[in-house]
Amino acid sequence: MEVDIRKLEAANRMAHEGAERAASHLSAMTDIETSVDVTRTHVRSDATALERQQCVGVVIELDGGLRGRTAFTFPAEAVERVRDVLAPGMEDMDESLVRELGNVMAGGFVDGWADYLGTTIDISPPTYVDGDPTLLFDDADETFVFASSIGAVDESISFSVHLSPEVGEYGELLGDDGETVSVEDLSHFDEMTRGGATTVAENITAMTGIETTVEITHVSFVPVEEVPEALGDTTYVGVVIELETSPGGFVLILFDETSARDISGALLPGDDGFSDGELSETEQNAIQELGNIMASSFIDGWANALETTIDISPPTFAHDMGSAIADPLVAQLGQKQEFAFVSDATIRAAKTPFDCSLYVLPDESELREVLSSLDADATSERKTNAGRL
Repeated sequence: MEVDIRKLEAANRMAHEGAERAASHLSAMTDIETSVDVTRTHVRSDATALERQQCVGVVIELDGGLRGRTAFTFPAEAVERVRDVLAPGMEDMDESLVRELGNVMAGGFVDGWADYLGTTIDISPPTYVDGDPTLLFDDADETFVFASSIGAVDESISFSVHLSPEVGEYGELLGDDGETVSVEDLSHFDEMTRGGATTVAENITAMTGIETTVEITHVSFVPVEEVPEALGDTTYVGVVIELETSPGGFVLILFDETSARDISGALLPGDDGFSDGELSETEQNAIQELGNIMASSFIDGWANALETTIDISPPTFAHDMGSAIADPLVAQLGQKQEFAFVSDATIRAAKTPFDCSLYVLPDESELREVLSSLDADATSERKTNAGRL
């Protein structure tokens, strides 16, 4: 399926506006001021598009002008906070409360999409979901999922809204009218990231003895300006590498500070690490060298898949909040594009509290070009093989 990039951008903006309407309805109901933090379009249809966390929520089926389903999910603590506001002292009404919250928020969200599409969208009564938001994807097939995070101002509360149209809806919603990218090409991008992340995990294990696995990977389409917000205010230690040839952009390999301590300890046995909260020069060099090896192995995998050579810059050491690390990269990418396909993976240790986040922020036009070339080569090879039969 070919997807028009401009239409995908417009749909992402509409998902954001719909989430803002949903947040507004929630604020009117609870007097809790809310705002939409990040809206991204997940490319894969599997459950990795939703964080695997315990939550409750509702799934609402859509019919009429837009067929599919939407889900509103709430962490348990968010429901408790809303319950304290709306029904203080009532302990046994979480399901009915969540149904009502979902119903109210769906009204704003779906109305926004109906206005955008110039149609009427019918909604079903909400189905309560406890602990398994992946119900949203149980019969999806290579679709895009529009996902927004909604936060409460001055409150540690968050909510999520997801929209998954039926497969047949995409021709109308995102059909081929201009600059396009195919879902098949994006699947290749996803597979390349998964394969590269697996190689990176193997290298971490080989160098440190820490057994690791690739737990979460997905590709998403997100406004460039929202990338720093997506990385948030967590402090990371790691490296940033620029791709100096196609597909361009940047690769970030980032450890949270606890994981950086574990890594530096494994690389430098006997070193106390993080004296007075700061990495020593030796520790910085060790993590920078590890990051360089990890990034090189990751990019070599890409180069092999694309049958090309990818030149990279020397790694730049980073120790800062995720948003601060991403800001200058976004400023550079934002000169040429408003949206980006972002691929991210989480590498986790099997037996220790250890996380490594790997982000790929490619140049959109260069990525489309190299993936299209890869797809064209594959098509040509299939035709050649067919002719030999």
